[in-house]
Amino acid sequence: MVAFWVFYKPTEIPESPTLTPDDVTVIIPTVDPNNKDFEECLRTCLANSPRELIIVVGRRQLLDEAENAVAKFRTDGCKSTISVTFTESPNKRHQVIRAVELVKTPILVLLDDHVFWPSPNFLRSVLAPLEDPKVGGVGTNKRVRRTETGFTTKSFWNMIGALYLERNNFNAGATNAVDGGMSCISGRTSVHRTQVLQQKEFMEGFKNERFFFGIFGPLNADDDKYITRYYVRKGYTVKFQICEDALIETTLGEYPKYLSQCLRWARTTWRSNSASLFTDRSVWKAQPWCVYAVHLTSFVNFSLFYDAALLYSYSHSSYCHTLGGSLKYLVLWILAGKTAKSIPHFVKEPRDLIFLPGYYAFTYFHSLIKLYALFTFPDTNWSGRQL
Repeated sequence: MVAFWVFYKPTEIPESPTLTPDDVTVIIPTVDPNNKDFEECLRTCLANSPRELIIVVGRRQLLDEAENAVAKFRTDGCKSTISVTFTESPNKRHQVIRAVELVKTPILVLLDDHVFWPSPNFLRSVLAPLEDPKVGGVGTNKRVRRTETGFTTKSFWNMIGALYLERNNFNAGATNAVDGGMSCISGRTSVHRTQVLQQKEFMEGFKNERFFFGIFGPLNADDDKYITRYYVRKGYTVKFQICEDALIETTLGEYPKYLSQCLRWARTTWRSNSASLFTDRSVWKAQPWCVYAVHLTSFVNFSLFYDAALLYSYSHSSYCHTLGGSLKYLVLWILAGKTAKSIPHFVKEPRDLIFLPGYYAFTYFHSLIKLYALFTFPDTNWSGRQL
């Protein structure tokens, strides 16, 4: 992954683009329009002047609260049309489809209600890859806000959340540079061709996805994974746009909520990567490197057990005992490998280096989360989300 990262290049904004923010509808599904981040989410979105913003709440009872949240923007000379609608249950997939049916622009953006767009050129940047008609969807550059400081528990978990997205950026950029692959177009903010998501096949499959031979489901979580697989199956490529203008910021890393989110993401990996490889199977031909580096690797990457076995076998080898091979160099190599993808974060936040031992410990603890997720993958609860 590290070697291929250097080959990644973002798509430049053309001088005369055929797609502009006026071609965009932004969809925000929410179950809590009163959450502390919602207003900033709306403000940064509207600063990019999409043609329309559609907010979908998870219950009819939340309509008034959502209308109150957007009222001030309607009276502030907002150029975008803002509408609010609802579904009968707090199911993100149903909320998304409800809004997709209403979209009239060629491009739509899915935006989570706790995500912010720092740049007023955000939409122009993420639209650039879609100038290529082969590109169906675009993933974005993600960063967690470091809201906590000092040597505290809150600051540690905030950093762990930040490193999660930093590593995610690194992996997505590297695989995208090799064969156009990407494990997932993150639902925090993703850009899509409306004509694809309005296909009847997509909408029916998205709302009614089941897994493990159809025994479990329908799913609420794993929505972004489904969309990514659908693009591959239909012959579209996906693009990861990593640059400052395409940056999104979000809040993440709050204990114990973060551990519940890690568990949900780990269950998603078991369910969705299995679907990509054995049910859908389109990725084998379309993204062979991504199959090896992401999908297959996800099944065996248990660092707690793998590293322990590596150290044990090396310590009992003839090289270690008779040829002067030192165990400490292997330990340093392992730790360096765990740090490489996180270097961009530590460059921005050097004070976080004090938490490095705790970060190493968490990477090993995550193996236990992942193992537990394997045995509980039929659990489709949206861990970390208040429904």
